[in-house]
Amino acid sequence: MSQPESSPTDAHQRLTFRRKRKQVGRACDGCRLQRIKCDDTVPCLNCRTRGRECSNGNANLAPTLPQAQDEIDKLKRRVRELEAELSREPSCKAGLVEQTQESTPPGESPLSQKSANPEKPKTKFWDGVFLRPARSPHSAWFGPSSLYFFTHRLSTFLSTQTDQMLIHLATNLVLHEQPTATQDCSKLLGPLTGLGGDAFFLTPIQEEYFISLYWETYHTSLYAFIDEANFKAHVQSLYVDVPPGSQRKSSALVDMVLAMCMQYHASAKPSSQQSDVLEGNDATMAGRWYYRRAQALMTCEVESPSTSTLQCHILCAVYVCGGSFHNMADTACALAVRTAYMLGLHLDPPSTMPRRERESRRRLWWSVFEIDTKVGIKVGRPFLIRDTHDMPELPSDTFEAAMESGSTFAPIGDNATWLSLNLQRTKLYQIVRTLNLALYSSELSIHEGNSVYDDPNTLEDLASTWGPQTSSLTEWTKQIPQSLKTSRKGGSAFSHDGSILDIEQYAPLWLQRQRVCLELEYHHVCINLHRPFISFSAPQGSMAAEMAAKCAIHAIELSSITRQVLTNTTILNGWHEAFQWQWSAAMTMVGFVVANFQHPVTTAARFAIKTAVEVLDIFSRSFDAAVKAATIVRTMHTNIEAVMEYLDSQPDQGSMLANAPASDALLTQFDAVGQDFDLLDMAMDVDFWAELDMLLPGATAATTQTVAS
Repeated sequence: MSQPESSPTDAHQRLTFRRKRKQVGRACDGCRLQRIKCDDTVPCLNCRTRGRECSNGNANLAPTLPQAQDEIDKLKRRVRELEAELSREPSCKAGLVEQTQESTPPGESPLSQKSANPEKPKTKFWDGVFLRPARSPHSAWFGPSSLYFFTHRLSTFLSTQTDQMLIHLATNLVLHEQPTATQDCSKLLGPLTGLGGDAFFLTPIQEEYFISLYWETYHTSLYAFIDEANFKAHVQSLYVDVPPGSQRKSSALVDMVLAMCMQYHASAKPSSQQSDVLEGNDATMAGRWYYRRAQALMTCEVESPSTSTLQCHILCAVYVCGGSFHNMADTACALAVRTAYMLGLHLDPPSTMPRRERESRRRLWWSVFEIDTKVGIKVGRPFLIRDTHDMPELPSDTFEAAMESGSTFAPIGDNATWLSLNLQRTKLYQIVRTLNLALYSSELSIHEGNSVYDDPNTLEDLASTWGPQTSSLTEWTKQIPQSLKTSRKGGSAFSHDGSILDIEQYAPLWLQRQRVCLELEYHHVCINLHRPFISFSAPQGSMAAEMAAKCAIHAIELSSITRQVLTNTTILNGWHEAFQWQWSAAMTMVGFVVANFQHPVTTAARFAIKTAVEVLDIFSRSFDAAVKAATIVRTMHTNIEAVMEYLDSQPDQGSMLANAPASDALLTQFDAVGQDFDLLDMAMDVDFWAELDMLLPGATAATTQTVAS
């Protein structure tokens, strides 16, 4: 019986549901040549049947389109999973913080927990020097960026030239065996219980005279964090309900402003013209009774500080720094930083706060930032403000911000106001701090117990990697408004061309001071940043030597500007910071010349040292620290010139500079210095010259002691 024939409809249905053949990623060479079907087996069925070698035998098969699509989908899913993990990371970190704050489980020590999670090796501190300031029985550490450490390096180098031509430039450097002082200055920072009957205070009219000095000096040229209108209203309130002839109500901020202005006013005049407000003391001690009373009042505000408390801490740091108490300035700066955090100034003010108050808080925070940077670099110690977190916006210098600041100074042009100096200084110290951290946080490949100055190659590598970063300082000078620059005759501001200043005759004194101080401060910070590269072992022509030359060039320019301003104007009269800048520049140039007798910049530096002596002589008319500074620099300059004259008289200077022992004739060039010349000890007499009983009457006298290690 025959099978029934299939209908066309059934055949069409079978064709419709026919399984799709399995695709092959790539047919082998034999199947492609014969144009026959290949398969995925290795080798393929056709090649096995015919006994030929299959080209797919050892090759990785290319994926088919569906396989590729599956792989793409798989990768997309993995990307979504990783993104989800990242979104959960903040909460995970918070959980880790909570775990670290929990108590250590029984049987485990914190040390064992740390060993389980090894940390990245910490950066070691650079070398520093231990010095015992005046009136202190204890030594204090000063770091590598400080002038004290540089002077220590210079003094040590000179004292070790036992058979070289500089033998008598610095001798008698025996510092470890000196007797200790018996008077501790720490009580100056404690509560003061009484002022005694010999306290000196001003009349209300005299106080008004000194307060009026503040607005065109420190207010405009240093820190713009006091609201002038509010302050004047506050001063008036101190006399409300006060009987005639009685003292006004107490105010720590008013007292500190008075102390600052009395110090400035006395220092701006020659000693013969200084009034009886000094009580027979140096000009830098003027206003000490107001300082002491402010300290007593501030102890009552420690637990509940206000913005005026913070302003007092900053002014205290400036005041004691002018009086040569640099460790006390560092301590006052630390109090200012902690108080700023207590007040929440490290957080940007909310938009709901009035703009005037927002800008005031920003100016105050960035003033703390600036003084923390300045003091940290000055003493060579770590900064106290941590810049690992976001900070408030920079303070505004717009016309609207100036109108709401409480002061009524006219605009100065180029869309700049009296607040523009404050903004530009903040930008400058942001750059300076970044460069300072980059330099002293560098990994140094030196042996244990050695310093960077024991290995010229390490110093050279550091100069090569860090040096290009200083271009940010040059970029900063390019964005300064023209109205904040002092004009030049045949030159440009913020350069080192040695051109003559063209000071605008009819500009307000506060604006003239802003322009001059901004440029001087720029050169000063450049000196501080480049000074570590002045080495007494770096070869000529090296990158480190060129960085040292840049340092000397900025010191030369600073000395030239300061001399022109002091001899032709009264802009810098009484400005203690300008004196300290010049003192730092002078000692830096001395060190550069001693380390680089044959450098092309040395001749200009030698001439500039003489200029620095002239500047210090002008300052010495008003306060004693400048007298001692001028003596040191003049002595060093005289003997450096004696050495250079001797070398110029020799037929072969190169061999003399290389190694030859000095002759008796050369050594006699330094007999005038004598065996009592101690460079480091004398330098300490400049920066820590003041007796503490001048600031705190009744303290027992003690001799100045110095320790270096």
